[in-house]
Amino acid sequence: MNRDAANEFIRSWEDGQAEFMIRTSGSTGEPKTIVLHKEWMQWSAARTAAFIKPQETDKILCCLPVSRVGGLMMLARSLEWHIPVEVIEPIANPLIEKSDASIISLTSFQLYNIILNPVSLYNLLRFREVLVGGGEISYTLNQAILNFKTGTIFRHSYGMTETYSHIALRTMNSIKATEWFTPFADVNVTRDESQCAVIHTPFHPEGLSTNDVITLHKNGSFKVMGRKDFIINSGGIKLQAEVIEQKIYEATGTHSYFIISSKKDDALGQKLVLVCESKKEFEEMNLSFLQSLSPYAIPKEIIELNPLPLNEGGKTDRLKVRELLNIN
Repeated sequence: MNRDAANEFIRSWEDGQAEFMIRTSGSTGEPKTIVLHKEWMQWSAARTAAFIKPQETDKILCCLPVSRVGGLMMLARSLEWHIPVEVIEPIANPLIEKSDASIISLTSFQLYNIILNPVSLYNLLRFREVLVGGGEISYTLNQAILNFKTGTIFRHSYGMTETYSHIALRTMNSIKATEWFTPFADVNVTRDESQCAVIHTPFHPEGLSTNDVITLHKNGSFKVMGRKDFIINSGGIKLQAEVIEQKIYEATGTHSYFIISSKKDDALGQKLVLVCESKKEFEEMNLSFLQSLSPYAIPKEIIELNPLPLNEGGKTDRLKVRELLNIN
C-alpha cells in the first residue's frame, strides 16, 4: 500500500506535476489538507542535502507513510539527489529485516522500538545517516543515542507539514552532539510574545506561528522547551509537561514509555497525572525529587492506558490522552 502510493507520487513528479495535496499530522488538533508546491519541496531537499551531504553510493529507506510530509519528502529527496529509494510499510519496528540502504528517516516512536530489539538495533547502526522526527525525544532515548559508539550520525529534525518537513536539524551523537537546532541558511526563527517559535522561510516570509516554546540563541539556533498547548495550569502554577517528563527520565533512568498529562480538578483546575502503559514501575517510584521544579509537579495520580494512542502521523496523541482522561 505504501509502495503503491509512492510509485504514484514518483510518476506524478516525473510527469511534471507542480502541486501535491497532503494531510497534516494532527499533532495539536484535527488533521487538515494543504497544498505542497514542488519548487519548495525541491528547496527543502537541497537544504537537507547541505547538512547530510548525500553520496552517489547512498540509498534511502522510506518507512514513513507517504501520505504524510515526512514520507513524501523522503521520495522527493531521492528524486532530487538522484539516488535510489526502497519503500516499505510504516510499521512500529521497520528494521527487523536488514536493509542495504544508508539513509533513513524515523519517528521517535519507531526509533524507540528499534532500539529495544538487538537485531533491529544492529541493523540501524549499519546506516550512515538517521533522521529522527515525529515529536519530542525522551531523555532516555536521547542518552542512548548519545552513547552510541558508531559511524552512524543521528539528526533530530524540527519542522511541520507547512514547512515541507524540517527547517532545522541538530546532531544527536558524535562530538557535534547538541541540544540546539540549527536552521537552514535562509530560514529565520523568532519568538512571539508567548515565547513560541515563529518560522520565517522564503515561501512564508511573514512567518508561521507555532505552539513550541523555545529558547533562542543570539546566533539563530534554538532549543525547544515544550508545547504551549501542553502547559498544565495547576493551582495557578504553569507546568511544562515535557520538562517534567525529562526530569523523571534523568532521575530514574526508566525505559518505560509514559507522558505527563492533566485531569480536571475542582480545587486545582487541572491536576497533573502520569499516564503510562504499565503502572507498576511508576507506583514504586519516589517522585519527590520533582519538588525541585514545583510542589505541583508531582503527579497526583498514575493512570494506566495501554496502548497510548497515536495520531495519524505516528506520534503520541497527547490531545487524545487528555480527552480520554476528561470524558466524565
